Amino acid sequence: MSSPYQGALTCVTCQIVFETGDTHREHYKTDWHRYNLKRKIINLLPVDRPTFESRILNQQIKENEENTKSSIYCTICKKSYNSQKSFDSHTSSKQHKTLALQSDNEHKDIGVPAAKKIVKPVENKLVEESDDEYEDVDDDEEWSEVVSENNPIVNNICLFCPQSSENLLQNIKHMSDAHSFFIPDIEYLVDMKGLLVYLGEKVCQGFMCLWCNDSGKSFQSIESAQAHMIDKGHTKMIHEGEALLEYSDFYDYSSSYPADTSLDDYRIIEDVNSQLILPSGARIGKRSLMRYYRQNLNPNHDWEAMKETKLNKVINHYRHVGWTGTFPAAAARKARDLKVMRQVQTKMYMQLGVKANKFQKHFRQQVNF
Repeated sequence: MSSPYQGALTCVTCQIVFETGDTHREHYKTDWHRYNLKRKIINLLPVDRPTFESRILNQQIKENEENTKSSIYCTICKKSYNSQKSFDSHTSSKQHKTLALQSDNEHKDIGVPAAKKIVKPVENKLVEESDDEYEDVDDDEEWSEVVSENNPIVNNICLFCPQSSENLLQNIKHMSDAHSFFIPDIEYLVDMKGLLVYLGEKVCQGFMCLWCNDSGKSFQSIESAQAHMIDKGHTKMIHEGEALLEYSDFYDYSSSYPADTSLDDYRIIEDVNSQLILPSGARIGKRSLMRYYRQNLNPNHDWEAMKETKLNKVINHYRHVGWTGTFPAAAARKARDLKVMRQVQTKMYMQLGVKANKFQKHFRQQVNF
């Protein structure tokens, strides 16, 4: 008997099933998915969407209540904190110490203790719940309980050396130029920052080599793990075999092969434009019209009107240094392997659920009177 989830689009992290590919791809961009990813890093179970939204709402209510009290303001980093505990955690971070040292060099009379300043309470209105709030939560420090403060990616530091950069893009360029680190199958990546933060947690918390993964030597510090990766030439991310399933939440290979190979996918226009449109979107014209196709008329393609994102900038930088892209056959092979592994995982979850149901020895009578 086949599983009802076999062949369906699923999210392993959030443990949900999707009906269409569009909702599947949009789910990877939500803060709910990123929140569960960060819980997965520290081996916590995922939460459903109602629980996540209730936590966000409770956090907002708590913040509004705390803002009625006096807040603590850091004059060096120009940030305010609602409690002494959060302020002490901030002052112990590497970013604050670096800025405090720079400020101390410029003004000798300013030190770390001078960063504390009591601010009068500010009357805040209860903010309405919207999608923009979820993005703000991810940009601020509300995720500090699930992401380590010494995560190199969060602090714009290289995964393999202490080099610091201005932003995430500069950090990625440094890792590719100095350490030949390239994100595999970047064309199919849907959450670049989430993947890099996850790699940072493996390095700074698990002290793991990104290439050896669990099968290699164990290390006792982040410095020893970084030294191993540089000395052995392991400044790269393994993305094959069992590692495909580990990083599956950050990738989407659905565009590497047609979802349905029926004849409806092949749209043929014979008399109007004399073109054959393939499922991939490529257009094949008649040989008799070759001289017209060779003309450089700069057609207005859809991809030319797209706004350049961070991912596009990284891809352009990779191509500038000689990267040629992922072979479609290799991407399709990974997609098939990942599909098989997900089917096996779904089957194991089903067997585990059936086995857990047998633990209950007594059942309540299902009566309506």
